[in-house]
Amino acid sequence: MKKVYLMAFAMAFGITSIAQVDVTFQVDMNGETVSENGVHVAGNWQDEAGFPEEWNPGSSELTDGDGDGIYELSVTVPPGMYEYKFVNDNDWPGVEGVPVLNQKGGGNDNRVFVVSQWHADNGGLTLPAVQFGGSAPEGQVAVRFVVDLANEEEVNPLGVHVAGDFSDPVWTPQLSKAWQVENNVYAFVANVNPDQTYSYKFINGDFWTNDDGEEQGEVVPDDCATDGNRAVEVVSEDVVIANTCFSACGPCAIPSEVTLTVDMSAAQTVEENIFCAGSFNGYSDEPMTDNGDGTYTIVLSLAPGEYFFKFKNGPDGWENVPPACQGEGTADRVITVVEEQPLSFTSCFEQCSEECTLNPDPANITFRVDMNEETVSAEGVYIMGSFTSPAWQDGAVEMTDADSDGIYETTIEVGGSADIQYKFTNGDPNVSENEESGDFQAGGCGAPNGIGGFNRTHTRSGEDEVLPAVAFNSCQTLSLEELEVGEVSIFPNPSDGMSFIRIENPRGYTLRMNIVDITGKLVRENVILNSTQNEINTSNLNAGLYFLNVVNEKSERGVYKLMVK
Repeated sequence: MKKVYLMAFAMAFGITSIAQVDVTFQVDMNGETVSENGVHVAGNWQDEAGFPEEWNPGSSELTDGDGDGIYELSVTVPPGMYEYKFVNDNDWPGVEGVPVLNQKGGGNDNRVFVVSQWHADNGGLTLPAVQFGGSAPEGQVAVRFVVDLANEEEVNPLGVHVAGDFSDPVWTPQLSKAWQVENNVYAFVANVNPDQTYSYKFINGDFWTNDDGEEQGEVVPDDCATDGNRAVEVVSEDVVIANTCFSACGPCAIPSEVTLTVDMSAAQTVEENIFCAGSFNGYSDEPMTDNGDGTYTIVLSLAPGEYFFKFKNGPDGWENVPPACQGEGTADRVITVVEEQPLSFTSCFEQCSEECTLNPDPANITFRVDMNEETVSAEGVYIMGSFTSPAWQDGAVEMTDADSDGIYETTIEVGGSADIQYKFTNGDPNVSENEESGDFQAGGCGAPNGIGGFNRTHTRSGEDEVLPAVAFNSCQTLSLEELEVGEVSIFPNPSDGMSFIRIENPRGYTLRMNIVDITGKLVRENVILNSTQNEINTSNLNAGLYFLNVVNEKSERGVYKLMVK
């Protein structure tokens, strides 16, 4: 399972003072085999609640004090919008799969809750005891209300709410604060009893009227009103109410027909089912139609806006989108839909053009990473990537250091796309903290992974390749051939403000030195080494690992490491 690690996100709530809100998480573990490591909840609220770090699945444990199978944890956080997931363990392999209806939306698959000053003043917020991986508590079903305020002059800084006879007490908007899905779209999920019809309205604010006595609740048109309210019939299954414009019967904008087509002719193997997953369907597997010529198509009706997506070669075959056709800040493809303008998009799988370029032949690639500056984990060093089988964590391959020179390597036969992405891990690849965390894009050897981090990238040739050894967490390529300069020494190393590099240089080469940090960023260039011993002033360098690239007039290079305290 490729883990998805997300950045924290918050809303402004227009409050005049910083309050603290008591929030109680609940999850029903009846029917689940509870891990011996316990049940936990992780999210972007953990830092605010006093835990060591956010999205840490092992630090915030829920307990079942009365043995009823309902696990609970109470915390205190400031008003805001927060995301979370339950974990049946103390690490990510035990994370729940959140139903699409309960996901934040817009491509974000986390659960979400919103707390306000009103909750702080009224006893806090107790979240429903949903079943692990489920949408609602036992015996209830979930209803997702969605409203679009695109036609309103402004969105009330106190938020958007939904009120109805589904809440206790009924028709109390402050109980049901919606969260922002994207743009002007807001959503709220209520847990209700089945086999009933419920009435409701949206409010652009937190009360029915503002301080000036002006109405903040919507006026539902007669064409879609029941006694002046909206209504939803709930039978025995969850309900998602279609996105509706505030004070209207339909959407704020007329959807456009969008046709997405993928050409699979360059794929090494083609699975039985091809899917399209994106922000328009909660990144769920939506099957595409086989056109019989190696292409697959799906037709969607989408409101105006920007959408991110990927094609999938089977249920686990996420495509590796080349950086050239990724959307800004994401590793996904992107389209922009304009109102009442049909859109047709076609691309070759894992390529940027409509016409497929034949992928290189499968070939062996030897990957190498220098661990000399790392404390190597007893669990080993691994590589994982888009080409491992399965992809990423679950297919990670352990690397070895047969000659004990600190350089770990492994050889993998790689087929499919010419453009591949990968990372090294120092320890268990299923533990996120063990992954490389470098900004490989800044160093020129990687690209954003779409979830706030970066992956290494390589374009394979179709022939057997041995890649240069790189330092763990860095783009710096290490030279395994000695530059003909005789003995080289650097002292003191680590440096505490001043170090020296001594180079024998018996042939009298003209030597220049550049200094780069672990991201590959140049911090000092064209330093002339005109004597046997040369000063290196490190007083203005941040603590960390640096590489000294020494080059002669024949473009031969030697690379040396320097630690700065």
